Amino acid sequence: MWSDTAIQWWSDIVTFALRVNEDATTSVMESRPSGDADLHAVIWGASAVLLAYSFTKFRQRVISLAALLAWTIAVEISQPLFTELRSRQLNDLVGNALGVGVVTAVVFLQQTKNRMSTE
Repeated sequence: MWSDTAIQWWSDIVTFALRVNEDATTSVMESRPSGDADLHAVIWGASAVLLAYSFTKFRQRVISLAALLAWTIAVEISQPLFTELRSRQLNDLVGNALGVGVVTAVVFLQQTKNRMSTE
């Protein structure tokens, strides 16, 4: 079946990447036993900033940020379905939500400021 071949190719790529990067990934994970929620917050926050800047209307920004938050939740929850290397982690989900949430809060604050300056 084609999908089995694709999965095997992907597994071979992941195995190679882990073998090549073993020293780098092992040292990072050993020094961060509590997880990488802060990195999730930074990455998804940066993604949210880029997404917010790509729209000019407030409504479009809010809808796109809500969709991004839904996407981060879906990705985090479905990880075990697609890979054995990652698992669901509440800390990562919180980091995702914080990253997107901070940018969403800034968008709302900017909208409030814009409304107040036009009155």
